[in-house]
Amino acid sequence: MFEEFYAPLPEPARFLKRMGLVDVTTPDLETLNRLIHAHNMNVPFENLSVYDADTGAALDIASLYDKIVVRRRGGYCFELNALFMSLLQSLGYDCYPVMVRVVWMAKEYRPITHRAGIVTIGGVRYFVDVGFGGPSPRTAVRLDDPNPQTSGPNDFVFDKAPDGDFIIYRLTGEGREQLLKFSDRYCENVDFLAPNEYQSRNENSGFKKMRMVNISRENGSAAINGNVLRIHKDGAVEEAVLDTEDKLRQALKEHFGIVVDFPLKIV
Repeated sequence: MFEEFYAPLPEPARFLKRMGLVDVTTPDLETLNRLIHAHNMNVPFENLSVYDADTGAALDIASLYDKIVVRRRGGYCFELNALFMSLLQSLGYDCYPVMVRVVWMAKEYRPITHRAGIVTIGGVRYFVDVGFGGPSPRTAVRLDDPNPQTSGPNDFVFDKAPDGDFIIYRLTGEGREQLLKFSDRYCENVDFLAPNEYQSRNENSGFKKMRMVNISRENGSAAINGNVLRIHKDGAVEEAVLDTEDKLRQALKEHFGIVVDFPLKIV
């Protein structure tokens, strides 16, 4: 009944090429970090189908492959981490998905609305996430290591909540900033159908309220929030208001490689 959510990745080599990689062989930690880096640099986080097209987000492997690889789009966590894990499995990695509660800047109790993954290499468990639009690790980070770990421009640390869940914090000058809370319990791909329905269809979802597009760059990042484009480069920030649909389409193509055939909202 749900076979389409567990189907094998159609063409792993084409997905690797989409990320600018061709020589991936051994499923080790070094290769995993290369994959994460390449994904972050080439596949954008974006919610255009949810916000602008109002078509929701399909999670079957064939639809994800068509959207992200063939049509060179991006997606949000349920899409990006699902297809990335399918790629890891095709390359021989021992991995599984986990359900995550976003607690970054939370002032109230929030539902579980995020997907990430756990990859085990040589008996060591690593937390992997290529689908969080916030400040997340840019490499695999050791899940069972209580010490600070540097990943990208930030330092992170894992701790345990009173209920036994893991919490990942970003270390800042003011102390620890909580980001994500999750159990290491194995989840099935079909477990994400219900939260995805909420995130992509419910009017209370943040993804229904604002356009969000971002991608990492070697010297910074690019992002569109609403109709505002921000380019972070070498510590400086350039900002531009995209007040026409033509400007928005041009920015999506130039900075994110995204071309869509549906109307884009200008509010």
